[in-house]
Amino acid sequence: MRTVRAILGRELKAYFFSPAAYVVLTGFTALSGWLFYQGMERFIRLTTYVQGYKVGGQLIREWTLEDDILIPLFRNLSVLLLIMVPAITMRLFAEEKKLKTIELLLTSPVRLFHIVLGKYLAAVVLLTVMLAPVALFPAIIAYYAAPAADLGPVLTGYLGLFLAAYALAAMGLFASSLTENQIVAFILGVVLELAFFSIGLAAPSLDVIQVFEWRVPLGQVVNYLSLGNHFDSLTTGLFRLSDLIYFLCMIVFWLAASNHSMESARWG
Repeated sequence: MRTVRAILGRELKAYFFSPAAYVVLTGFTALSGWLFYQGMERFIRLTTYVQGYKVGGQLIREWTLEDDILIPLFRNLSVLLLIMVPAITMRLFAEEKKLKTIELLLTSPVRLFHIVLGKYLAAVVLLTVMLAPVALFPAIIAYYAAPAADLGPVLTGYLGLFLAAYALAAMGLFASSLTENQIVAFILGVVLELAFFSIGLAAPSLDVIQVFEWRVPLGQVVNYLSLGNHFDSLTTGLFRLSDLIYFLCMIVFWLAASNHSMESARWG
């Protein structure tokens, strides 16, 4: 594991000794703070004039801090991650290819997966630092709220942000392994992550298909593959083992895909 630690340290230095990491961290913190402020302002305005959420003039539910401030905030931040994560991961392999230092890595006597894992963990550390300040918003709500907010959906929604970010980072790493152009890696990462995030929207229009002797419920398969659906499940306060397994499988799959991509480059 010394190789992983060495690659991790090298990539963290590359992040924090350049302005890119600070631009991303500052931008995400500023945008998340602005979204929280807007949510608070809207909540105060709504609770001043309207008792609760109405449909057809009938009161469906009263306004709540978790449903009308924090959960919408987490969902907005998850969309923001679709831009921020590729911006973090786009350089990991693409820059190595452009500077021709990738040849040194590929010919070094170390396991290629250790290089992939070290680069991935560097992105994970930066994402963790980026998402950590978001905890201030639930803390502010919990301190000042009367009555107190239901922290179940808040905690699982916050966990969902980390899981989604780590899965998206693995996708972004794979996108970076495909090209030496960082802009192309960024665009590929955004497209790939957006596809998995929103694929569940197509599920209702898909029917059962026949594959040889098996009937495959294509809609259910697509629905399960949707990263957005699993994230939304966590924001409702449900912590299901299937959601955790999904995110872990996504991370492992895309890290394996990145490893295979670089193996092809080594022998190509």
